[in-house]
Amino acid sequence: MEENEIVSQNTVRTETAPQTDRLIDVLKSLEGHIKEQNSFKYSLFRGMAYGLGTVIGATVLVALFGGIIATTLSTLTGNPVGTELLEKNSQP
Repeated sequence: MEENEIVSQNTVRTETAPQTDRLIDVLKSLEGHIKEQNSFKYSLFRGMAYGLGTVIGATVLVALFGGIIATTLSTLTGNPVGTELLEKNSQP
C-alpha cells in the first residue's frame, strides 16, 4: 500500500511541475509587460497620443456646435421675429 501512495505522490509531483514552470513563465512575462508599461518612453507616447486625441476631439466638437449655432442664427435672421430678438440683445 505504501508503495502505491509513494508512486501516486510522485506522479502528482511530476504532473504539477510543468504547471509550476508555466506559472513562473507567465509571471515573468507579466513582470516584463508591467515594466514596459511603466517605462518613461511608453508613458511619453501614451501621453502624447492622449493629448492629440483630446485636441482633435475638442476641435470637432467646437466645429459641430459652431455650425449648429451659425445655422440657428442664420435661420433666425431670416425670420422677422428672430431679427427683432437679435437686435434687442445686441443693443446696449
